[in-house]
Amino acid sequence: MSRFSTVIVAAGLLALGGCGEAGKSAGAGQDKYAGLDVAIRGWHDAIVASDAECKAKDGKGCQAFEVACKGEREIAPAEQAKGVSTKIVVAMSWEGWDEARAEYRSQSGFAEFNKVDGAWTRTKVGPVNLASCAAI
Repeated sequence: MSRFSTVIVAAGLLALGGCGEAGKSAGAGQDKYAGLDVAIRGWHDAIVASDAECKAKDGKGCQAFEVACKGEREIAPAEQAKGVSTKIVVAMSWEGWDEARAEYRSQSGFAEFNKVDGAWTRTKVGPVNLASCAAI
């Protein structure tokens, strides 16, 4: 990953600080968003490792990763019964190398993160509105 991409990813992850403050007031001084930044970095790493465009150009085919939005979702009673304590949808964008056109093209991905017993899980979800992170 280029130095510029690292800065973009870091800036996006720093934006999570606002989420953390909201979580601190939620109860007993615990941050319900703790570890989300690490889970998002893991998602980023999974994209880089698996995306064909990212593997192009000697593994430098993706750049300019940016967290576009994060939106908390309501937890259904059935999910609460399974231990889900926090549910967030995240949209991320980046540029991937298009071999056919020999240029970088905009890409995006969407994932739902669920916190269960202090650990984050990730599931792919459909597109969201980048202004509100609401489902389209």
